[in-house]
Amino acid sequence: MIRTALQTLAIIALLNSPAALAQSVVAVRPSGPTVPANLLRFSIVFSPAPSNVGVQDFALRQASGSHILAPFDPLELWSPDRRVLTLLFQPGRVKTGLVAHNTLGSALIPGTDVVLLFRGHAIIRWRVTAPINIPPDPTHWQVRTPGSDTNDPITVHLGAGIDALDKDLLAVADAAGRRVPGYATLAHGETVWRFAPSRPWQPGFYSIKINPALEDPAGDRVRQSFEHRPKMDPAMDTARLRIHIH
Repeated sequence: MIRTALQTLAIIALLNSPAALAQSVVAVRPSGPTVPANLLRFSIVFSPAPSNVGVQDFALRQASGSHILAPFDPLELWSPDRRVLTLLFQPGRVKTGLVAHNTLGSALIPGTDVVLLFRGHAIIRWRVTAPINIPPDPTHWQVRTPGSDTNDPITVHLGAGIDALDKDLLAVADAAGRRVPGYATLAHGETVWRFAPSRPWQPGFYSIKINPALEDPAGDRVRQSFEHRPKMDPAMDTARLRIHIH
């Protein structure tokens, strides 16, 4: 019995080791190879849901080896199933003109490579690009429509990535304004949105509705930049793209 108890404790210790927990990270988003210098937040997807994990377990360093001082906000945002953790960069180091930005500077410098560490293990490497200064603009999105009587997806090329957690802030409605049931996915560094219906498409007019809360990785919303965001008007009409399925 003692041996069994010791074996159980050894297995628990092994499963909770830094290496095992690092292997439980199944995705990091943004998932593409680059991030803007004004990246506001990122998400880590675990499987299974971890225990005793928090912002203190993450660090950011330059690819050259030097660690970046205090890049993250202490706030932790967990999904209801505790499998997705969203962490914020220090907003004061993202938004210009604030004390933290003026004293510490931006955590991400364009032209450099950074490595995200989880309990000392590298889980993703990003190339830092210039800041994103233009909010998402649906008028520039490219839409590919499927044929009728198929379950092929509508594909929208967004031009730039959106926040991975916002995939369901885009929805498809029929001509009567009813939401079409189905499943949405993001691909290619969250720059492509696809929606496959639960039932085959019927010929007619549809619209892709865009919730005004949808954001890009830098916190910019449709028609609103993070740097100069006005107070959101609750009555703001949801943006939409009209499409025709033949």
